[in-house]
Amino acid sequence: MNMKRFGLLVAVPLALLVGCGEADELKTTATDTEEVAEAEASAAEESSTEETDVQESELGTNKIYMKNKALTITETMGPIQFAIDKVQTSRLQVNEVYRDSFDGAEEVTVVAMNVIAENTIDDAISFYPDQGTIVTNTGEQVEADLFFSDDVGGEFLGKVKKEGNVLFFVKAKPEELTEVKFFTSGPSNEAFERVAEERYEFTINVTK
Repeated sequence: MNMKRFGLLVAVPLALLVGCGEADELKTTATDTEEVAEAEASAAEESSTEETDVQESELGTNKIYMKNKALTITETMGPIQFAIDKVQTSRLQVNEVYRDSFDGAEEVTVVAMNVIAENTIDDAISFYPDQGTIVTNTGEQVEADLFFSDDVGGEFLGKVKKEGNVLFFVKAKPEELTEVKFFTSGPSNEAFERVAEERYEFTINVTK
């Protein structure tokens, strides 16, 4: 079981955080105009090619289709400040020995989003964005994969901030996806009382 988790994490590092700030680092280390221009050109070249990144592991071959590292989805859910700041889609060709984990499928599409949740009060709050659901424009309704997603839900014991990737596996090919709607239940207090809306819905554009 642990091998499978390790394998997917290698195969699907999501590249959501890879490359963030690299262009800024290059610019801050450049000392003259020519170096700055070279740094900007290098960053532009990287940006134009990163969508075709291919990641190999024992689990299979994962080819990134699109990514958006500049989402600005934010929501105040009672005491919880919630945000989705990155999204990525990719196509995973699953090696035969791991296909049982994907109902025998030879290929699956990975929809990954980076979420940030912060409790702004001292009281304990329960919130589970890593148990959310997406509905795709192709008509699929899929729950988040808890096993492969980061631990970004559960109890927030006081002023705690959690950030990580939530993964969904869908049948539609990445190029068929134009948008996904993400649904998550609102947070609750220690008495299991809802402290915000019952459910929240966010529409995310995943068109390349």
